[in-house]
Amino acid sequence: MTGDISSYLSAIDRDACYRVDTVLKESPFETTERVYFVGSNGAEQGPYVRKRFDAEAGMGRAYERLLEAQASGRRFLHVPRVYDCYDLGREHVVVMEFVAGETLADVVYRCDPSLALAADLFPRLCDAVCELHERFDPPLIHRDLKPSNVLVTADSLTLIDFGIARTYRAGAEEDTKHFGTRAYAPPEQFGFGQTDVRSDVYALGMLLYYCLTEKTPTAQAREEGFSELAAMPAVRAVVETATALDPKGRFASARALKEAFAAAVGGASVPACQHERRITTVQPRVLAPRDPAVRKEVSMTVFVVRAVLAAMVLLLWAYGCTFASLNPVTRSTLAAGGMSEVGITTTYVLMGLAAVPAAWAIFDRKALLRRFPNLPKPLASFNLVLCAVAAFVLVFLSGFAGLVL
Repeated sequence: MTGDISSYLSAIDRDACYRVDTVLKESPFETTERVYFVGSNGAEQGPYVRKRFDAEAGMGRAYERLLEAQASGRRFLHVPRVYDCYDLGREHVVVMEFVAGETLADVVYRCDPSLALAADLFPRLCDAVCELHERFDPPLIHRDLKPSNVLVTADSLTLIDFGIARTYRAGAEEDTKHFGTRAYAPPEQFGFGQTDVRSDVYALGMLLYYCLTEKTPTAQAREEGFSELAAMPAVRAVVETATALDPKGRFASARALKEAFAAAVGGASVPACQHERRITTVQPRVLAPRDPAVRKEVSMTVFVVRAVLAAMVLLLWAYGCTFASLNPVTRSTLAAGGMSEVGITTTYVLMGLAAVPAAWAIFDRKALLRRFPNLPKPLASFNLVLCAVAAFVLVFLSGFAGLVL
């Protein structure tokens, strides 16, 4: 028990060292933020990416394998650097390198889909997947390969978003139940079979189709044999094999797929649209240290602003209730409904108390989570809703008390 408390307090300290710059993505099970590390002297370093996963969903555990491998001295060309993994209440938190660049979708849109563009990008994409499959034992299966999860920079290609990535387990009969993006996920990822390296091969085949057509793969396109690729039969055959419904009919590995594509393409040239020259890479930056006195002054200013807002809510609500309770017309109306003087007074007192949670809602949810670490995440995320419900309950109780008394 003591160890659990120490771990939790340590996680709070580590989590509090980061300032959220913007929220990049938010879903019921995952929140992705761009953050900056704030030192004890006020200096900020970053940006970094911080991901928060619902611990009960079982997502994001692949980052622990990446962190362990990188901490042991292993280096990867196509995977972001993971700096920290820790559990905080009901969240699993990951802090990693911020990788700037265009997504694969951005590159294909700007350069236009073509065989030459695919000849430039697809082999590097296969190399990135090979890194996961061949340098981890057992292999690490990404399971969510799609255009928005591939970042292309001036001299590299990086895979991101390992939220539903998993380790292949020999003998396992089924997967976890986080499916990925339907257009790029293989059929077995939605059934009872276990995904393996050939599941990523399926997604790679769909990504190759996307690079050649800029179209999101559909079941109809596969049923029609990818007719848009009729002008390049050799490449079309590669896509059909990679995306076979039966895993046994696909290429056995990403490396085999890369070799088959290279043989089909032959001497395709690099496209005229040089995406490398158009990308501006954002380098991590270190901001000048902030004077501790200034930092303290800013914190006090924020506190004063919040306190003033809370006081305004309380005063306005109290004024409204007091005015209504003393107003002869209002009191006579309530009395006509069968409420006694004590009931009327009790009603407005309880209605005034309803302003307390509304004032509390002004403060951020971090303070709420630190005080109540076991509070369900939806309630912590929507504390305004929580406070509104509490206010409604108090008003309802006030009406009931007024009628009884």
